[in-house]
Amino acid sequence: MLELPLSNPHPTHARRRGRPSKAEQARRGDARPALIEAAHELMLLKNSIDVSVVDIANRLGQSAAVVQYHFDGKDGLLWAVLRRGTNRAVEQLTNLKTEDIPADQKLRYHIRGLLKAYYDAPYVNALMHHLSENSGPGGRDAVMMEFARPLVDFYEAVLAQGVREGIFRPVEPMFVYMMLIGASDYIFSRRSALPALFDVSDLTDAIRRDYTDFLTTSLLKAISV
Repeated sequence: MLELPLSNPHPTHARRRGRPSKAEQARRGDARPALIEAAHELMLLKNSIDVSVVDIANRLGQSAAVVQYHFDGKDGLLWAVLRRGTNRAVEQLTNLKTEDIPADQKLRYHIRGLLKAYYDAPYVNALMHHLSENSGPGGRDAVMMEFARPLVDFYEAVLAQGVREGIFRPVEPMFVYMMLIGASDYIFSRRSALPALFDVSDLTDAIRRDYTDFLTTSLLKAISV
């Protein structure tokens, strides 16, 4: 009599569920950089941070479980995406603050870098808001201290330097922060409205450069003695 097997004779062919095993992850390599890049690309494509874990994983031909394995869920991945878009900018900002150059030149360099950062990752402020509201107790403070406080520190130091140099009048750092961050965020996060309002099909690099010059001139005129 033919005996039927009581279990799958080829268990390695069974469909895996849940988290991938450590051995499988070692075989695949570290998927974190690729997942961060996939999330970044989808947010740019949709002009929104409302992207699903399934869509992100599918972009790499993997299951959604890989996001849970590497980042403990979607918000962990979003933190990594936010750091991808801000870590280098924060490092450059810290270095610029101590450079031996006039205060107005520091602001010119900073605004150029700020607009470039928003051009490359226009979803940054939306991510900060999402993580502030969804990171549990202390989440808002953690986000602000990591990503926004370095900007405030920079503005405080550079504005004070400009006053000492006799080129800036006393100005509240909060006003400069709101002006620059608000102006940088709005034009890129609302780019889908530009065709209807201004007959601009897309925000090109040339427009970014012109906007950078406009914003720089506007701020320096407002705070110069």
